[in-house]
Parts: sequence; structure tokens; C-alpha cells
Amino acid sequence: MFLALKEIKKEKSRFLLIISIFVLISYLVYFLLGLAYGLAVDNRTAVDAWDGQQIVLSAGSNKNIQSSMIDQDVIEKDLEGKDYSLVNLGRSSAYVNGKEDEDNIIDIAIIGSNKDSKIFPKILEGNNIENDDEVIASLAIKDEKGLKLGDELKLTMNDRVLKIVGFTDDYKFNTSPVIYSNLETANPSAMLYRPVEDNNQENIDATAQPTKKIPNRVAGAVIHNDDNLNLSDEYDIVPIDEFINKIPGYYAQLLTFGLMIGFLIIIASIVLGVFLYIITIQKKETFGIMKIQGISNSYISRSVIIQTIIVSVIGLAIGMGLTYLTETFLPVTVPFNSNEVFYAVITVTMIITSLIGAIFSIRSVAKVDPLEVLG
Repeated sequence: MFLALKEIKKEKSRFLLIISIFVLISYLVYFLLGLAYGLAVDNRTAVDAWDGQQIVLSAGSNKNIQSSMIDQDVIEKDLEGKDYSLVNLGRSSAYVNGKEDEDNIIDIAIIGSNKDSKIFPKILEGNNIENDDEVIASLAIKDEKGLKLGDELKLTMNDRVLKIVGFTDDYKFNTSPVIYSNLETANPSAMLYRPVEDNNQENIDATAQPTKKIPNRVAGAVIHNDDNLNLSDEYDIVPIDEFINKIPGYYAQLLTFGLMIGFLIIIASIVLGVFLYIITIQKKETFGIMKIQGISNSYISRSVIIQTIIVSVIGLAIGMGLTYLTETFLPVTVPFNSNEVFYAVITVTMIITSLIGAIFSIRSVAKVDPLEVLG
């Protein structure tokens, strides 16, 4: 320990160079991991909040809720006695407060459910919905777009105007901020129709409405336990984790970033290990002189390992600190989310790889012949 610290103090420039390499590589890895994890979280936070174990979708929907449509009366009968919540999902762009221009439009996901269901969110600010035209908005909309209670969203796909009466947690689906409504507002059929303002023939022809003969439909039913369901072939029962993986683009993004970060960690670890190996080998003459003075191989080896641990821990700590500092300055629109567990795994991996490089160099140190060093 004494020898390791003494050498670090004497060779400050050399060890500062090693630490700077650790800082830059770890900062890159930590930052990319934060971006990848943040993007993954933005795809699924709304689904995670459902607290579901399974979801029932229509057969042939490819496990995609946006392609699913089920008769509400039928599914309620089939799931009688089960712990479930009906859910609708609509996607649309919306103009804020009636100002129809490209700079005032946002993309939203509309999740519809009954107010007393388990998937309806907890209200943090404002009031609960009372009618079809009121919604609860995610804090993501408030933070990113500056919306407030009483603001209105005009859906571009059907010109329907929805009023924000409350805010809930920062939920997103497929990276779009979520607004919550009742089942009818987010009904897959109703999302296709524009409101009729009068009864003249021209208006009715242009804005057809669903008739009373069309049954009420829902996109799916979230099951809140892992009971075995005995349903007909009309339904597809999907575990919630598998359903999340089927969110459009989610699995591809996860796989792409995972492979990229994985290879980056491997390459970075190899670079660090080789660099430490070369630095240690360059001190061959010094080790030879130390052996002449009677210092044992084990003492020199412990010194090399302690130096490696000190340098790697300092460099990785600074890299992680820079990552957290950068996170505080990022705009809220950047999908960045720190995960301490992942960071810990990467940190341990890099330290172990660095130690492996140091161990290889120790083998060379043990073979140093003092007489050969003296010439």
C-alpha cells in the first residue's frame, strides 16, 4: 500500500493520464447506458403502472393493443369473477388550445379505462374526470410542453376537444406522453369519427357517426393476477412482459442499444486492461532494481494491484459523477434515466477487467531478472 501510494505521488503525470482514460471511457459508457435505459422506460412506464400480469387481446392482433378490438359485453361476460380492468388505447396528434399550427402540435397516447379500475392513475394535481371530454394528463406533457390545468387538446384525427382537469405521474407509452380518459373517449371506433354539429345533410355525409347497432368495443382487458384463463380462440392471452416486448419498436431499440453498449464495454475493458499492462511493463527496470534491494515479487505484485484498484476506482467515480452532472443539465425531452444497478454492474466489470490486465503484467514482473536489468 505504501509503495503503491508513493509511486502514484511521484509519477503524478503518468497516473493522471491513466485516470483520464478511465474517466473518458466510463463517462461514455455510463451516458450511453442512461440514454438507452431512458428510451426503454419511455416506451413502457404507462404499462408498468397497470400492475398487470396478463392482457387479453383479440386473436390475430399480433399481441399489439393498437390492432386489437373486442366486444365489451362479451369480454365482460367471459371474465366474470376475474380481477381485470378494461382498457382502450388511441393514438393521435393534438393542437394545444385551438392554435392550429405546426409549432403547437403534440403527439399523445390516449388510455381509456373506468375510473374505479386498477389501471386508472392516481391524481396528483387537479380533479378527476366527470364527462367524456375531460382527461387526466401525464406530467410529461406539463414538463415538456408547459401545459396546465384547463388547457384544451384538439385531436387532429377527429377534431374532438379534450380538457385537462388533472395531472398524474410521468407516464409514457411508446415514447409518447399519455392522457387518461374514460373508456368511451378512447374507444377504437369513436376515435375514427368527427362530432356532428348540426343535422344538415352535407354535414352528416362528411362526418359519419357510429350507429347504435355497433357494439361497444375495447382494445383489451388487463388481468391483475396470473390465473389460468380458459377463454375461446377469439382471444389471445399475452403475459405482460411479452406484451411490452411487442410495443412497436421497443424490442428493436432494446436489442440495438444492448448490443452497442455490450460491445462498447468489452472493447473499453480490453483497452483499459492492455493500457495498464503496457504501463506496468514499462517499469521493468524499476522492478529489477527493487528485486536487487530484496523486495519480494509478492510485495511488488500487491503494489501493482493496489495501484490498479485506486486508479480505476477514482477514474470510474469521476466518470459517474460527470454522468449525473450532465443529467441535471439535459432538457426534459431527452430520454435519459440513470439506473444504479446497471451502473454498478458496469463499474465492477471494468474494475475486474483492469485487474486482469494487471495480473497478466504481474506474471511478466515475476520473470524480471535483476542481473539482466543491470546489463
